[in-house]
Amino acid sequence: MNKQASTAMWTAAALAASLLLGACGSDGGSDGKIDGADDGTKKTSKSPSPSQSSDTPGHKAPEDIKLAKDAKNVFEDTQTGSPEKDAVLADNQARINAIDRVITTGKDPNLVKVYAKGQSLLASNKYILEAKKDQQSWAGVTRYYDQRVELESDTVAQIYFCIDESKAKNKLLKTGKLEPNNGGDLNYIFTRLRMERNKDGVWQATSGHETAKAKKCME
Repeated sequence: MNKQASTAMWTAAALAASLLLGACGSDGGSDGKIDGADDGTKKTSKSPSPSQSSDTPGHKAPEDIKLAKDAKNVFEDTQTGSPEKDAVLADNQARINAIDRVITTGKDPNLVKVYAKGQSLLASNKYILEAKKDQQSWAGVTRYYDQRVELESDTVAQIYFCIDESKAKNKLLKTGKLEPNNGGDLNYIFTRLRMERNKDGVWQATSGHETAKAKKCME
């Protein structure tokens, strides 16, 4: 797995569909661009009842989805002034946290499908399986910023944002050792995602595109 740029860290925001070139979540291609990306979750007051099985998790507020103590996702520009757009951003944030919860704790893998479907869900699952196979996680801080939402209809939206993984490192689960982040400019990723609102009111990521070494994210 790769969350850094060289060793590629993983950010839940860009799940690697085939290459995991290094973001906590990236769908990838060998050219440093990631297709079928992920991202999408919405804030809600709903949460699973105590009796609900962890195998069938419900819609959660992003802050209720916890990562390991040594890993943190920081989200900026989450308030747009539009409740509808804020809901798209919140569900995307929840999706990212859901993926990174699996990666960093091994818990609640089925929560991911609450916030992703189609290409995005397939990419997310592949990313998680790669991490498990390589016995890797990540630690540090990943930042999401310059977020923007375009509403195409009541049920379709496009979301754009930058990712900074320069403060995150790959973690070897066997030893707990952190690998150096030598990614340089590859740590800065621009992401575009298509979001669709399902019948339960949850905004789900369906597909997307990511570009590493994004100049607009380094300005």
